[in-house]
Amino acid sequence: MAMLGYRLTQVLGHLPILLTLLTVLVLAATAGRRLPGRSRSFLLAGAVVLLLLELLTTAWVAALPDLIRSGGIRQYQLWSLAVSAVGWIGYPIGLGLIVAAVFVGRRAAPPAPAPGQPWGTWTPPAGGPPTGHPGGPPPGYAAGQAAEHPGRGAWGGSDHPPAVPPQADPPPAAPPQGDRAD
Repeated sequence: MAMLGYRLTQVLGHLPILLTLLTVLVLAATAGRRLPGRSRSFLLAGAVVLLLLELLTTAWVAALPDLIRSGGIRQYQLWSLAVSAVGWIGYPIGLGLIVAAVFVGRRAAPPAPAPGQPWGTWTPPAGGPPTGHPGGPPPGYAAGQAAEHPGRGAWGGSDHPPAVPPQADPPPAAPPQGDRAD
């Protein structure tokens, strides 16, 4: 009866990790178009490796009392070394595959503009009307206004950067000096 309690405790202790890895497998397998092909493959491979290692570890701790009782300490040491070696190799591989899934297929960020260079130009969204609003101008906004001022919003704002960066406030003027009688 005590062995059943030990085994149940060990399996229940590993259950959250097993369920998490099974969830990752199901989500990765059903990701479809949300994940690029290589990224999805790396995620699936990493989750499978980690799941197999967790199953091996769970079986190892559940079988531990029987191994000690049947084969003695020498057999326990050999099995312990073998299971540990598989874990030492497998866990970095599994985690590495999952990390690779995050970074594979990513595009580099566009370079930042060099200091002193212009901000760039505004380009309207492709396929939409020149108002910048997906269904045309908002209600109460004349369609002709959109053509007159492309990039200008319905409330007078603009999507364009200012033509010239704002200048600092001018220094205060000197106080007026009146006629002085010496």
